Amino acid sequence: MRLQVREQGDEVHIEVSGVAGRHQRVLQALTECSRGLCSVDGETSLHPQDVSVRAGADEIKIRLKGRGGLRFEPLAIYRCMRHALIEQRERGGGEGRRLRDDLVDPDADT
Repeated sequence: MRLQVREQGDEVHIEVSGVAGRHQRVLQALTECSRGLCSVDGETSLHPQDVSVRAGADEIKIRLKGRGGLRFEPLAIYRCMRHALIEQRERGGGEGRRLRDDLVDPDADT
């Protein structure tokens, strides 16, 4: 699984490839992260109109665009989703290491 998060103008683009049917888990990780990244009292401030999702057989592309001045931080999103996806894989056993090795840090030179 490969995770890439980048900022483009006032939007944040999240691309996850190699999901192989785990699309729902990726969306769940984003929801969990939104509670910690842009929330008040654990309530998510991420609304359906903030999110655009395009899914293929083995990938998912998510676009976030905040309303009313809400701004998403790509590095915080990357770190949180990386943690949520790795933690889930390690609990399931086996593939956590492979996921960790394939993630792309948005601040790293590519």
